[in-house]
Amino acid sequence: MTRTIADLPGPSGLPLLGNAHQMRADRLHSVSEEWCDQYGPMFRFNLGPRRIVAIGDQEAINTILRERPEGYRRWQEIKTILTELGNDGVFSAEGEDWKRQRRLAVTALNSNHLHRYFHIIHTATERLYRRLMQAARNGQTLDIADELTSFSVDVTSALAFGHDLNTLERRDNELQGHIKTLFEAAGRRVVAPFPYWRWGVKLPADRAAERSIAAIHAAVHGFIEQARKRMLERPELREAPENFLESMLAAQETEGTFTDEEVIWNTITFLSAGEDTTAHTMAWTLWFLSTRPEIQARWAQEASEVLGEELYPAGHEIVSSLEYGEAVLRESMRLKAVAAILGVEPIADTTIADTQIPAGTRLLLLTRHAALHGSGANYEPERWLDESELATPDQKSFLAFGAGPRFCPGRNLAFLESKTAMAMIARNFEVELDDSRGPVKEQLSFTMVPNGLHLRLRERTRERPVLV
Repeated sequence: MTRTIADLPGPSGLPLLGNAHQMRADRLHSVSEEWCDQYGPMFRFNLGPRRIVAIGDQEAINTILRERPEGYRRWQEIKTILTELGNDGVFSAEGEDWKRQRRLAVTALNSNHLHRYFHIIHTATERLYRRLMQAARNGQTLDIADELTSFSVDVTSALAFGHDLNTLERRDNELQGHIKTLFEAAGRRVVAPFPYWRWGVKLPADRAAERSIAAIHAAVHGFIEQARKRMLERPELREAPENFLESMLAAQETEGTFTDEEVIWNTITFLSAGEDTTAHTMAWTLWFLSTRPEIQARWAQEASEVLGEELYPAGHEIVSSLEYGEAVLRESMRLKAVAAILGVEPIADTTIADTQIPAGTRLLLLTRHAALHGSGANYEPERWLDESELATPDQKSFLAFGAGPRFCPGRNLAFLESKTAMAMIARNFEVELDDSRGPVKEQLSFTMVPNGLHLRLRERTRERPVLV
């Protein structure tokens, strides 16, 4: 017998507000997971007038993801809010618009092309090494997420529009700060019970978001003009573009594929998504390593054996041989997925787990919670190694990049970038958690970030001196 949404369990709410008073934007994932433990793998709650059905069942989530984009789309609010914030690219696109924009993203990020980008990752890794070595020798405690975000911004900006920001050495993270503000604004607005900002009410955070949006667009406009100038001076770039922006401009010029707005939006999407997710995945991984010295030692041993006398990987083919390092990253992504939740809605009436779900119902997929219950909450990188007795590589529980046709096209680049930087850190440093300022907390800022993660780094001893 099928049931309706009204039959589902869930927390009691207040008139008009629903459960908004129990929910904060930075804790949407953790509160929802707590409710899932309390009410079961499918429950309901309300954010103001919006009815939300949360799903923590692994099989149901995988089925939904496989049926995108024909059967499900992102919450309408997500597209509307990102459009308001000037970032309506492939991430929020649907239907034919998504297929058209997705095609270029997949082509640009195809694993067969990644070797062309490795010199960019290598340069950023060398700079990160120097920055971390300086901190280690000075006995400095680092907010490691900030350092890794600078690293990812430098890599992603060079890949996105061919411009080397070099925030690691210049310590100029203005664009990085604007991207952070954009993410925080999007996260707040998605869970707000009422769209107060559309009624002329602007809080200080909303005004800060508007300033950041303007700054990001001004920067991207400048990068577009520089790219067009390069392509005018070097016509061969139309046939062999060297970065994501040049690829879009070439497609726009030869095929009429992209509008000017879409070029801007997708450049911002590429930059913001690549910077935020990869940086915080590495930060969470270092948090795990700082609390599990035996895993840190094994990762360091593999990095030392694979790299030999090199301080960091010299080529992409070396990175591919870091099997244990990839297992460490996969396990971190499973337990501390930066995309811990996903908001979708069915395009037509459907039935999920014997429950009638009308078209347009907001579904909150608790992807991280499903992963924990699918393969357990213990941190065991060995589960991803085929030769290990502990190997239980349940791919359905690995939802860090989504699943189905709309899986993240940046998956291969994310692994290449993070394995390169993490191998450098494992090879050259011991990391130790500095918890003198309190415990590290999960904070949802559109993605899940480690709040208060401070690390001390010590140079690993070797027979030969380390050159800086």
